[in-house]
Amino acid sequence: MKMKNLFPFWILFYFFTSSALCWAQTKIKVDYTTGLGKPVEQVEAVFRSPASVANGQAILILHHGGGYAANTTQQYAEMFSSNGFATLELIMFQDTSSLNRPDPIAMHGQVMGGLKYLAQASGVDSKKVSAMGMSLGAFLTIDATSSWFYENYQAGELRFNKLVALYPVCWMMTEALKGQTKDIPIFKALPNTFLQQFAEIPLLILAAGKDSYDSLDAGACPTFVKSILNPRQSAVTKVEVFPNATHGWDHGKDYSFPVRGGCTGRTSCTNRIVSSPSTVEQGKQAVMSFLTTP
Repeated sequence: MKMKNLFPFWILFYFFTSSALCWAQTKIKVDYTTGLGKPVEQVEAVFRSPASVANGQAILILHHGGGYAANTTQQYAEMFSSNGFATLELIMFQDTSSLNRPDPIAMHGQVMGGLKYLAQASGVDSKKVSAMGMSLGAFLTIDATSSWFYENYQAGELRFNKLVALYPVCWMMTEALKGQTKDIPIFKALPNTFLQQFAEIPLLILAAGKDSYDSLDAGACPTFVKSILNPRQSAVTKVEVFPNATHGWDHGKDYSFPVRGGCTGRTSCTNRIVSSPSTVEQGKQAVMSFLTTP
């Protein structure tokens, strides 16, 4: 076949493949409530069908405090989709200037809404719905190990299959284990005992060894894991520390900003973020191994 005759073929190939990729991604609205007897509300989300052979698994992806518009979740959604997962990226809020940013009770409700949506999605095994979150989203995924989470949001027998937390602020999680959640905004209105009863769900924590929030203490997340008193939850909780990584290693840019009262022991600091493509790739490999290993 002559090259000039290939030109129309490649135009058609590009059109159909591009269209297929667009069709696989859909913006939807997910129902959720903030507790028993509360009205049904909705949160926007982006749903993707598997781009390869479906494996029956699905994953809920939760953005960091910079908001959905920071576009950090897309790289993971594409990775999971290409490996046969259905994916759902919640749009809890667009960016740091959002006026309608939900409170923690609402965000936890939205996570439950995402679980329920994916559990009913075509081709998804309801027992194989997992969740992964970054920073703010990591709080939410760790909180989804709590029995309180499933009871408060009326999950019945439904549970996440596995949970992944990327660069959580582990000094705060250790405080939550102790029931000392006062003055930590992300735990506002949650009972101070919420993280003292566990649903015993496998959890993978990928931690930054140079996380400003944890005062560059590479042991902060391992300390949190060691502090889990429930032996079954402790047994299914893994932590991997990337020694030279900072908070937000997957943001794609270097920047910093002041943090007031959110650093170790409720102190202030400057959060320094350094983009690390190598850590992104290591993290992706660790996550895929965790989610696909029986």
